[in-house]
Amino acid sequence: MSIRIDGGVVVGWSGTGHEIIPNGSVLIDGDSIKSVGADKSQPADRVIDASGKIVCPGFINLHVHSQLNVGDYLLTDVTKKDYLAANWFVFGAPLKEKVEPPAPPAVALGRKYALYSALRNGATTVLDPGGGPGALDDYVAIVGQTGGRVFFSPPFRSHDIFTDAEGRHYYEERPDKGRPGLKVAVDFIKKFHGAHNGRLQGILNPAQAETCEPSLLKESVAAAKELDVPLHLHAGGNFREFLEILNKYRKPVAAYLADVGILGPRTTLGHMAITGGHSRVDYPLGDEMKILAESGATVGHCPHKCAKMAFAMESFGRYLEAGVRIGLGTDTYPLDIVSEMRYASLISRLVDRQAAGARAADVFNAATIGGATALGRADLGRLAVGAKADVVIINLRSTRYGPMRDPINALVEYGSGADVETVLVDGEVVVENGRSTRINDDELFAQAEAGAKRAWDAWSARDWNGRSVEQIIPPAFPTRG
Repeated sequence: MSIRIDGGVVVGWSGTGHEIIPNGSVLIDGDSIKSVGADKSQPADRVIDASGKIVCPGFINLHVHSQLNVGDYLLTDVTKKDYLAANWFVFGAPLKEKVEPPAPPAVALGRKYALYSALRNGATTVLDPGGGPGALDDYVAIVGQTGGRVFFSPPFRSHDIFTDAEGRHYYEERPDKGRPGLKVAVDFIKKFHGAHNGRLQGILNPAQAETCEPSLLKESVAAAKELDVPLHLHAGGNFREFLEILNKYRKPVAAYLADVGILGPRTTLGHMAITGGHSRVDYPLGDEMKILAESGATVGHCPHKCAKMAFAMESFGRYLEAGVRIGLGTDTYPLDIVSEMRYASLISRLVDRQAAGARAADVFNAATIGGATALGRADLGRLAVGAKADVVIINLRSTRYGPMRDPINALVEYGSGADVETVLVDGEVVVENGRSTRINDDELFAQAEAGAKRAWDAWSARDWNGRSVEQIIPPAFPTRG
């Protein structure tokens, strides 16, 4: 099927970077882009009128935890005291004796809700680093149902994180989860890589830097090369992890990972906001910015998540100046990649005290070609002839925007995923008028609400001290009755 998108402000590709084409046109033939420009005369099976709207390449969300977004809002709420910004480690890690994985239907619902939410908010491609239990066949089916492009394999680690009877968390070696987990991930990729006409792609996910022994990370690198897939690793995401690696290996995180050999152009580091030069660490040795830049690895920056834990990358602008590759992710809910561009820009300006820092173009590039580079996909993150027909149409006709001179500046400064009207993946319209063409939005939301309530009601059963959600995170205001 051919589709022509006419009349919008088209973010085209010049060959070296994005460019603006006013009143432009994008012609799609099958799953790829046939032409980008001003010609509206070419025939097509369907014409979409994008007047007053911006036509963007599909955004790439480099960090989506699909299993956390229905019942585990607890993990993303604010008001929790956490000096080390360890987040889940401190407030979600259960007593070893109380580990009880959620039922497969609950996990499947969380994944479906998350993958669709990311897609609905404009991310045609997501990197899902996984976590938690769940049937892998179910996951594959969900990717097919929602219609987005997903990079995934089940994560693995050599150490788990638990909480003791006094509420302190600790690491425990789990021989049954390291190499056996890597084998499960390898088998998953061999079986499912390329499923759903290529929309499901494999990527190896060793879980967190400090939970994987060096030997496991080295074996992961070798396996990724053999499978010809990228790597993702949580690293530099909290101060607890930084201190653990510093204490164990006598060097900061990036230096340790470089020595292990996991850094490279096909490696994405989820977060990587805590480096030796961070003001709350102030470690005097080494130059992690130089290490990261020379390695070619990509940092999957999640600014909103960092801000919720009361710290910031220092900073988006400084990483770019150092030559570090950066993409954007959302981590946990809300999975709004459009708003994430604004968070990245504003927080960087605050940290650097420079109103001109972290420009709209910089964060837009991070959310498009930055993610594509990380995944090794020159056919994503741009509207160019021969690229995948992953397109997002965003409504700019709103009093919230107002008249505008620069549509990209306006989108970054004022936009949100709620403005996304139409999403195409592989030339298929998967979101139209803000609703899925494949699943029932209202039904999914109702299921998510019910699932969240069940999870919250049962939380005390896994907490180290038997606390309820309300005791851990009191509501903003008392509830009458």
